[in-house]
Amino acid sequence: MWLESQDLKVILNMLMAQVSTDGRLREELVLKITKENAVGIDMNAYRKGLRSAFHTSGFVDYYNMSDFTDGINDALDSLDRLVEEGFATETMHLCEYAIELADDALQSCDDSDGYFGDLAERLASLHLEACEAARPDPVELAGRLFAFEMKGSDLDFCYGAAGDYEDILGPTGLAEYRRLAETEWERSTKNGSDPSRTITRIMESLARADGNIDALIAIKEKKLELAYHYLEIAQICRTAKRSDEALEWAEKGVQAFPNNTDSRLLDFLAEEYHTRNRYDDAYHCYWTQFIGWTLLQQYIKLLDYAKKIKRGQTAREEALAFVRKQIGNEKSKARGKWAPPVDHSSLVEIFLWEKNIDAAWEEANRGGCSDHFWLKLAAVREKDHPADAVPVYQRMVEPIILRMKNDAYEEATRMVKHIGELMRGLGKQAEFAAYLADVKLRHKPKRNLMKLLAGM
Repeated sequence: MWLESQDLKVILNMLMAQVSTDGRLREELVLKITKENAVGIDMNAYRKGLRSAFHTSGFVDYYNMSDFTDGINDALDSLDRLVEEGFATETMHLCEYAIELADDALQSCDDSDGYFGDLAERLASLHLEACEAARPDPVELAGRLFAFEMKGSDLDFCYGAAGDYEDILGPTGLAEYRRLAETEWERSTKNGSDPSRTITRIMESLARADGNIDALIAIKEKKLELAYHYLEIAQICRTAKRSDEALEWAEKGVQAFPNNTDSRLLDFLAEEYHTRNRYDDAYHCYWTQFIGWTLLQQYIKLLDYAKKIKRGQTAREEALAFVRKQIGNEKSKARGKWAPPVDHSSLVEIFLWEKNIDAAWEEANRGGCSDHFWLKLAAVREKDHPADAVPVYQRMVEPIILRMKNDAYEEATRMVKHIGELMRGLGKQAEFAAYLADVKLRHKPKRNLMKLLAGM
């Protein structure tokens, strides 16, 4: 080969020329020299490089995030090479330094696309790899991991550390981690104080790792601020096959939050009642949801369960009667000047879901409904009753035009064209021509709209 025939000095000169322009090659040579001479790496230089990479120089907007994080990833590449060259302990500490820099930098970035989440995952993986290779003092590592987790990093660095680092910490490190957690838990719950979310999460993870259900419930009992918190305990009991306790906790939650109870808790309670053949109680859970929110979702849920217990028709009649009564009550109330009118949208929505188009149409004409439902009605009714759909579409054209935007003009033009198709199908060409002329006359100053309507 040509290189083998060259003088060593020539090759060295070529290498040095390349090193002067190739930062990665230069870094690899420095690491190999450092390793062979058994001297430590320049930690200050690496920290400086990381600080430079994470420095935001103000706010990093959405459009510059990709370039910004590319620079950070380049800096993290150097940490990868440190591990490969045997500097695991140094890498471990540099990763911990980098995550602190990342937490600070995140406050000055628009991270809508989650670039920093990817960086945090990479740093966490690299830190774990470095710890596995370095095998640091388990007590000291436990202290650092606990401090990181308690800090509550926005990037969740060290979240669930006891589980991820279990093999590295060993019995000694895990005992220290547990001691720190229990000390903080005792401090934070002293005199009935509310523990932080972070220490609660840590204590829960330790209890789960131990399989200690009673300890886990005791931890969760410290914070019962929402109906959902009762559901969490009920679910723990169900998973542990302690069904009577599961039922008890679900009932406690409903008693503690009788108004607007979390629907998930009511669903859970209904399931528990159903398994015990307490069908009336289960049905009441779904009825409570329905009257509390009166949404289509709750109506469907109620009827699904009612059909299961052979009560479908009765449940439907009761539910529709309730909705009608509710509408009547709302209409009888004094309403402010700017309050929207009370209409029959909720009934129209139910009948549309049931594919009872005639009933939905009758309800809309009797009590009115939102534009959204008028359009849905017109769309499903025009096939068999085009004459019913035409006036609905004509009413909708005006508010669309009044949005005064080009996309609105295009939407209105499509609707006018569709009206023309329906009216011509009804043999009402002359009536459509008169309607179109009226629209053009009233909106003549809107030149963009006129251009779109010109071809009709």
